[in-house]
Amino acid sequence: MSTLGLEITPRPDLPALVARWQREITAAELQAGYFAILAAADEMNCWRWLLDLRREELASPALTAWMNNDFFPKLPRRYAAPVRIAFLASPLRAKQEQSDSSVASISAHPRPDQGYFTALFTDEAAAYQWLAR
Repeated sequence: MSTLGLEITPRPDLPALVARWQREITAAELQAGYFAILAAADEMNCWRWLLDLRREELASPALTAWMNNDFFPKLPRRYAAPVRIAFLASPLRAKQEQSDSSVASISAHPRPDQGYFTALFTDEAAAYQWLAR
C-alpha cells in the first residue's frame, strides 16, 4: 500500500482494521485507499475500522460527495453487523474541520439504517473503545 501512502494493519485482538495514511495524498490516492481498506476488510470479514487521518486533510466538498454517493452505499449488509468507522484526527484538524464537507460533519450523522456508523476522535484509545461496542 505504500504507493497510496497508506498502511493497513489487521488487529484481530481488537478486532479491527487500522488504516494509517503516512503522508499527504491526492484525492485519487485517498479514494483508492478507501477501496483498499474495503478489500482488506472483506478479506478479514471485519466491520470495525480505525482510519487515521492525522496526516491528511479531513475532507473537501468533492470528497464528501464521493463518500456519500459512491463509497458509503457499498457498505449496507456487507458484513454481519453495520460497519463502524472511527476517524482519528489531530485535535487541531478536528477543531478546524467543522464545515458541511468535513469528516466531522459526516461523523455527526450516524447512519445505521444505511449500514454504517461513523465517529470522529482525537484520542486513539477512545476510538478503540467506541469500535468495541
